[in-house]
Amino acid sequence: MAPIVMITRPEPEATGLAAQLAGQGARLVISPLQQIRFHAIALPEAPFEAIFTSRNGVRALVCAGAVVRRAWCVGEATARAAREAGMQAMSADGDAEALLALLMKERPAGPLVHLRGAQHRGDLVGRLDAAGLRAEAVEAYAQAPRAATPEARRAMQGPAPVVVPVYSPGAAHRLAAEWQGGAPLLVTAISAAAAAPLRALSPARLSVAARPSGETMLNEITGLIAAAHQLENKGGGV
Repeated sequence: MAPIVMITRPEPEATGLAAQLAGQGARLVISPLQQIRFHAIALPEAPFEAIFTSRNGVRALVCAGAVVRRAWCVGEATARAAREAGMQAMSADGDAEALLALLMKERPAGPLVHLRGAQHRGDLVGRLDAAGLRAEAVEAYAQAPRAATPEARRAMQGPAPVVVPVYSPGAAHRLAAEWQGGAPLLVTAISAAAAAPLRALSPARLSVAARPSGETMLNEITGLIAAAHQLENKGGGV
């Protein structure tokens, strides 16, 4: 029996990740545990530069029909989405701390608008303000919880090892709340903060990506699929 990769990301990222994992020797189960709901937002009338800590911020700006000339992005995937939307985008190629460091170094004249979700960590705008940069936050979307699908429930309760990639602390809390079953669980988290809520599940293996990037996570998932095959062949723990 092939191991299962349970993809809990919101759409469209869930389907995109499934396409990347096709042919990896695992059965794919798509069960988003969050749904992104975009808000009607009010943005400054004057020209501003955008800060994006996820691709959902880009989508929120596009949904609002706003146009910005420049965007500051947490990573390359987000920057790519901003460029596809017609913006000049700079990537911090890392996490929120890397993005803060980039903005502090470049010190754009602004004003800066951070389009963020209802669930967020840290106070990026407050730290920029304290450093003398003009910045404000706009809550542009919410991450609404979704229950696991029946297929995902069966995977949790079955004999096959289940590999789950986790891309945020919020997603980790959702997985911890939804996990019900005795299937061997192998998890890779994009950061230490995303890994922390998962320790209570006592996974057979828990890894943390060396860098918070899609490519690194893809490599981690591939490694866990191989580990899941070994686990199944041994018939026991990793």
